[in-house]
Amino acid sequence: MTDPWFLPPPIDPVRSAATVRNHDRLQAVAATGLRDAPHRRFDTIAEQVRAKLRTPVALVVLVEAHRQIFPGAAGLPELWQHSRQTALTHSFCQYVVGTDDRLVVRDARRHPLLHTNDAIRDLGVVAYAGTPLTSRDGQVLGALCAIDNQPRDWSSEELADLDALATDCSAALHALSHATATHRPPPPDERCGSDGRDSGTGQDDPARDGLWSTAGLPSGLVFDGRPPLRTTATFLVSAARLHGEPVAVGFRLVDTDAARRSLHRHIDVARAFDRHRPPVVVGMYRWSDDDRVLILTRAIGDPLRDGPDTVSDLDIEQVRRIIHTAALLSTWLPPGDALQRWHVDYERSIAAHHHAGHLTDDDARRTLALLRRCDDVRTFTHGNLVPHNIQQLPSGRLGLLDFGAAGMYLTGLDLATLYLTTAHDPDARRELRNRVTDADILDPFTVNLMLATARMAAHHHPTAPSPVLARRRNALIHGRRTARQLLHALTDA
Repeated sequence: MTDPWFLPPPIDPVRSAATVRNHDRLQAVAATGLRDAPHRRFDTIAEQVRAKLRTPVALVVLVEAHRQIFPGAAGLPELWQHSRQTALTHSFCQYVVGTDDRLVVRDARRHPLLHTNDAIRDLGVVAYAGTPLTSRDGQVLGALCAIDNQPRDWSSEELADLDALATDCSAALHALSHATATHRPPPPDERCGSDGRDSGTGQDDPARDGLWSTAGLPSGLVFDGRPPLRTTATFLVSAARLHGEPVAVGFRLVDTDAARRSLHRHIDVARAFDRHRPPVVVGMYRWSDDDRVLILTRAIGDPLRDGPDTVSDLDIEQVRRIIHTAALLSTWLPPGDALQRWHVDYERSIAAHHHAGHLTDDDARRTLALLRRCDDVRTFTHGNLVPHNIQQLPSGRLGLLDFGAAGMYLTGLDLATLYLTTAHDPDARRELRNRVTDADILDPFTVNLMLATARMAAHHHPTAPSPVLARRRNALIHGRRTARQLLHALTDA
């Protein structure tokens, strides 16, 4: 009698675990460049799966060694739609990878292996149909899957549709992997469907305005064939040479207002640095199209942190050098009308964080009261002074990267950001407190620390447990506790 819960081959969890952790397979997953960011093209494919199979949820899933990520998703609850990842405790797709075959489940609650999977409880997965997504050389990267919250008998026509869409999806992954391997921007992001037609959503989509087009890039620009220097959810930086000079080429990955504003500020600051060189090491302006691409000179060095983590281990000498570098940067004055353009509206920031729930009524009231007591002395500030944006140079100096949040802030914002970065290190905190006390900037530092914790809360979205997420949460708790203690002491006085 045919097993009623899944199609052959049966799941071997030991073999699946070994396959998931295969080095070559993990390298192929990394080559897609999708490990840290969703992608509109794959969201479109997920929507097509959901429409064709009439399911509440559909996912494009890449399976890593300890987590699965969703570059394409449709219909997930808000928390998971935002985080785009789970631990493998919530993964059915790992078994698609393990068997290199379709997995079809009528009712996971009655499945002999899957009935204890956390996806049933946390994501409402009951019925599941997943088919492999493969790299060009045959590695199984993950799965294209359809999910229902009720038991379901999947028809052969539905499974054939899923296979056809998986073929399209694998082809899209091949294109991205090739683009990452050559470190050239991929071709325009055409809407990908099994019938080849545009899905016609009409929403912000990199494909629609040719975000990835190489047309218009300066002649003499040659990418050097190494992995991207930096990748975030909104930005990618590749190494290249412009007429023989080492440069960093930054591409805006998504067509959103926030990403556009950040890049425009970075372009604006880079041009200002070109007119009036700052007293710290930064990439100097070479070229921009004023919208999507920025080319800067590239200093050869290593970031203090490989990824955009908010919390990091820094030794006390590194902390002192960062404090010194921030102080040097604060002495720089932008030319012309940039002083006013880059002036940060603190009252508006407090109101926005209060409205979003990142500041309580009391937090907002006290922060606003303390703000009005501060002298409106503004200094040029990096705005996001975290280890990922600080480069250790062979000379021993530090270079600063990514000025997309730079502006004229109250004194002490970079120190407040660094305080959150080192919230678990008592020696670093003591060094920062001494600096704040010596400079007599406790009032503006407290305002900045309160708003820095609010920004951190806005970007902290708990997902599957991990050491990094736990440390971010602890840093947020400690930073907010310190900010509130200072705020109460200063406003009650």
